[in-house]
Amino acid sequence: MRLCVLSFVNQGVVFPIYLFGLLSAFIMHSMSAEDVQHMLDGVPANLVSSAQRQALVPYMDMLRLHGVALMGIFAVRTVARFIGTLRMWNGRNDGLHIYITAQLLGMLLPIMIAGSKTLDFLGFIIALNWCYLYFTQRKALR
Repeated sequence: MRLCVLSFVNQGVVFPIYLFGLLSAFIMHSMSAEDVQHMLDGVPANLVSSAQRQALVPYMDMLRLHGVALMGIFAVRTVARFIGTLRMWNGRNDGLHIYITAQLLGMLLPIMIAGSKTLDFLGFIIALNWCYLYFTQRKALR
């Protein structure tokens, strides 16, 4: 049961972040690449160094082009994970399948949309770890 509580806390924290990201992505989508560069140039130098700012340019361009789809996928994945966790909490067998499917599709779909630059190895390991933990605890959740 503690595993479900931790999942609910995680989902409650990241879902508003993804909704804010979705709103930001809609705004960035309407901007030109020069506007994004100008926005990055406006960040104070004591917060971000020049080298860090230049490293952010390709990332911000990827968000400008694909951010709406990516944030939408992450938000839907979080809702599906919530449904899967809730169903496991209620003792339903299909909750594990919903949760694992949401986790894996939530990792693979961004790669299909924006390429391998969206692959976060640590995030992938953490997602697999959560799936493994739920798999090993499935009998206790019934």
